[in-house]
Amino acid sequence: MKDEKMIERMKRKLMNIASVVTKKVSGEHVTGLMVKSKELSFLVEPTDMVVGRQLRFNGSYGVAEMHKIRKLVNEKSTVAFIGTHVGALAIPTAKNVKKAYFIEANPITFEYLETNITFNSIKNVKAINCAVGEKEGEINFVLSKTNSGGSKREPHAKKEMYYYDKPNTVRVPMQQFDALTDGSDEKFDLVFMDIEGSEYFALKGMQNTLRRTENLVIEFISHHLKNVANISVSEFVSVIEPYFQFLYVPILEEYFQHAEFEKALTNMYNRGIDDDGIVFSKSKIDFS
Repeated sequence: MKDEKMIERMKRKLMNIASVVTKKVSGEHVTGLMVKSKELSFLVEPTDMVVGRQLRFNGSYGVAEMHKIRKLVNEKSTVAFIGTHVGALAIPTAKNVKKAYFIEANPITFEYLETNITFNSIKNVKAINCAVGEKEGEINFVLSKTNSGGSKREPHAKKEMYYYDKPNTVRVPMQQFDALTDGSDEKFDLVFMDIEGSEYFALKGMQNTLRRTENLVIEFISHHLKNVANISVSEFVSVIEPYFQFLYVPILEEYFQHAEFEKALTNMYNRGIDDDGIVFSKSKIDFS
């Protein structure tokens, strides 16, 4: 365990060094780099060593995630991406659905997202710059530099892993997602959520939406539950369980039924097994 923690710390240090070097090589006045990803274009931050780096070097991001998404949507779908980042997953999805909501809390990243929406001529999107939570208000928000996609609400426990790149903390507006939709009868084929530990709070503020949601793709990261949200697995499950019948865990390649949700996720939590996108659904989906 100590060796694993040392390796993770070293990885973070190396990413931070690479971020600083890339910024210097790009030039101090360069605020974005243009990437071609198949038929799409993305402006990304030079200092981003995760999503931005993968787009720069691979020309793509989240191949496995896109495979899941394509199984869940069609040309008639309404979808929501909560924690959209620069749009690497959301924009190609929006090209193939009827309507999309893009929600991004990081004000810097949101500027890139808006630019990428324009570059790719996306017309069916409602893009909103705010955090999504349990109530209307404001929260402290940590603007990660090396991994801008790791930006998050101020953690309950201020661990080194969230502050290694000396991020700024700012105030951002927060809204309930239920208040952002265009009507109480609007149905969602997919809600895709990647908000680095704020999931529980966001889900509390979208209980009406979840009643009308067919599929929820969401991170399950143990240290986010413990250090960021300060909640138990039971609390996490409590705001999801009433609305879905099946759970698919890609990393385990296993399905679980409604009665097994808490047991399955508690077992993952206790074993330190994380997954970037577990899938809750009203009907069983074949992801093969």
